[in-house]
Amino acid sequence: MGGRVVSPIFVGRVEELHVLEVALGRATNSEPAVVLVGGEAGVGKTRLLAELTARCATDGTRVLTGGCVPVGDGALPYAPIVEGLRALVGDLGAKCFLRMVACPG
Repeated sequence: MGGRVVSPIFVGRVEELHVLEVALGRATNSEPAVVLVGGEAGVGKTRLLAELTARCATDGTRVLTGGCVPVGDGALPYAPIVEGLRALVGDLGAKCFLRMVACPG
């Protein structure tokens, strides 16, 4: 019987989480902040982002995520951005999203 076991306690990746929290602080202060997370399968990328997202949910901060899937000899370079924006449009609705893009702030 197989299955995935996930600890409710976040272990390790303290330094990486700190980098994400610093970027979050910058974004909160209206400074530019972009973080790309990469690594081999199984190293904890999803768990790391889930921990950050859970922490952000407590204060209402929205986190956009997107993944990259290798296709043949390359990858779809904008796939993570499109995935994140697609989720945002789904949450806000197209009219609200377009209003936000047209008139930021």
